[in-house]
Amino acid sequence: MRKTFWYILGGQLATISIPALAQDTPETTAPPPADAQPAGAMMTPEQMAVVDDWPEERQVQFRQWPGEVQEYYWTLVPERQELFWRLADGDKLAMVAMDEAGREAAWGQIETQIGEAESSELATDADPDPVEETDAIDEAHSELSDPMKRS
Repeated sequence: MRKTFWYILGGQLATISIPALAQDTPETTAPPPADAQPAGAMMTPEQMAVVDDWPEERQVQFRQWPGEVQEYYWTLVPERQELFWRLADGDKLAMVAMDEAGREAAWGQIETQIGEAESSELATDADPDPVEETDAIDEAHSELSDPMKRS
């Protein structure tokens, strides 16, 4: 009986003390994450005008990027800004997380890959292999296609 009493008393004290301890901790309010801030707060009026000229889909996509990605986008030259849109969101985040030397190396690779892909597309579009079209009448009159001739 003695052990049972202590178990019951210990259980009751535990259930009473846990809520009491939870109330003693000071509440901390975390600042909103950077991506929760409106995009307009970080942009200049010129940048806002550029964003307003974009198609709606591009505007929505831009506003979904975290603040540091948006800031990095505006540091790029126009050619790289267009390439930046082609990157996957994970690649954009990785690009922002890199140091300046890593970014330049990554941009070199991206520009090389895009240049090679575009040049191969141009080569295939400009020089399509001519397909020899056979004349249906010539085939019908050839000796090999004549079903009446048997060797």
